[in-house]
Amino acid sequence: MSHPKPRRPQPQQPPLIPLLLVGAGVVLVSVIVWLGLRGAATAAVPEVTGAPRLKADRMRVDLGAVKLGTPVEAAFELTNVGDQALRLSEAPYTELVDGC
Repeated sequence: MSHPKPRRPQPQQPPLIPLLLVGAGVVLVSVIVWLGLRGAATAAVPEVTGAPRLKADRMRVDLGAVKLGTPVEAAFELTNVGDQALRLSEAPYTELVDGC
């Protein structure tokens, strides 16, 4: 009778799923830390204490020569630079200076 040859143990490959989960976890934690640090750097520092204060990123907009009846748009970034909550109880007042 012949004896069967003993099988060589094949080298095992590392399991793929746990490695993928660890990699995804590292990426997720990195993104969360990056977003947290980014948000902390852009937080507004109160310029006024004890009251709210609204501040616009610019005070004037020059649209150049515009024909009458032509719609135009202007955007402002508004920030509460006070240390209290800012509440608007009515529509904000805006002034349009014509011909300047």
